[in-house]
Amino acid sequence: MPKKIAKICAMHGGHVASIRLMTGALAVTLLLFSGGTMSAKDGKLSGLPSLILGGQTAEAPTYNFEQAFVEEVKTPTITIVLDKTTLDDIKAAFGGEVRIRSAGDIAVGWLCYTLVSQSVQRDVWFIANDMQAASGAGQAVNMIAVEETSEDQLDCDKGQFDPASWTIPVPTLGDDKASLQQRFGNAPESGLVRYAHEGPGAEAQLSQSLVYRLKDGKIDAVAFTQIKTK
Repeated sequence: MPKKIAKICAMHGGHVASIRLMTGALAVTLLLFSGGTMSAKDGKLSGLPSLILGGQTAEAPTYNFEQAFVEEVKTPTITIVLDKTTLDDIKAAFGGEVRIRSAGDIAVGWLCYTLVSQSVQRDVWFIANDMQAASGAGQAVNMIAVEETSEDQLDCDKGQFDPASWTIPVPTLGDDKASLQQRFGNAPESGLVRYAHEGPGAEAQLSQSLVYRLKDGKIDAVAFTQIKTK
């Protein structure tokens, strides 16, 4: 546990991410690795979200970006707004089960879907990782992750949608190293990379974080997080 926590401190200490975002990640680490209690059917965070919230991406190269990305993901069914759209809203649009792991008065909740898009198996996650246990599925989503995977995800529901039809505000699966270089200035050929932003938003202080995984110059996973602090 101390090693995990140290990694998260390093992850957020390496750029200007907010204290609230760091505290939320530390709380989630405690939940992930200390058991906690589950609601809905037994399940757990896995894939890229578990690596991020467990601090295992802390050593990835990190670059700051000045212009915040638009916090909306537009789908044919629902427009998802980070820090506003709730887990209940996602469930109403896409179905599935909300899973919540809690320890005391802190909790992390999520919906996960497995689907085939453009002949590739993908997992899609909607996560509320900065929540109070009492808020339940009404908590706003502040992380969205999409990743290619070759493994069946038993803890994810069957997705009846196609992310290829979504309008996403940042480079995503199918894009390449060049698209990241054009948007953020730097990108690796393979492995993990992080981009971070903090600054005043329209209504509150804004902290945004993007984590990408690339393989042979192609993006095969992305997670974006936003936290607003009034």
